[in-house]
Amino acid sequence: MEEPIKVLVVDDEKGIRFLLSEVLLHRGFDVSLAKDGQESLEKLENNHFDLVITDINMPRLDGVSMLKNMQQTGREEKIIIMTGNPSDQRLMDKDMPQVVTRLYKPFDMKEFLDVVIAATAKRKVQAIQSQTH
Repeated sequence: MEEPIKVLVVDDEKGIRFLLSEVLLHRGFDVSLAKDGQESLEKLENNHFDLVITDINMPRLDGVSMLKNMQQTGREEKIIIMTGNPSDQRLMDKDMPQVVTRLYKPFDMKEFLDVVIAATAKRKVQAIQSQTH
């Protein structure tokens, strides 16, 4: 039996964390939650995730700083960012890690799931290839 895809959802809004986790759990994903960038880095210390879905504007440590920290420490998780501010200048920073996609709040759950499924679809292929080499 193949391991479920591990997703870390990072958002300071409890309602959004809960809603996204429910949608993902219902589809068979293994979901972990963090309320800000600092808590997510603590979870990343001891775990590997296939995908990190993060808000950008959060207290303590925002999503941009969190992603730059992940990049500096060589993390390879795929990243989806969520923001209510499409013109956020921090997202244009040349040091910003590559992201799979950006979701602009509010987004609907079908769009969210489509993006997550597309982002994690390649994982199975990579897993098969890594076993043959």
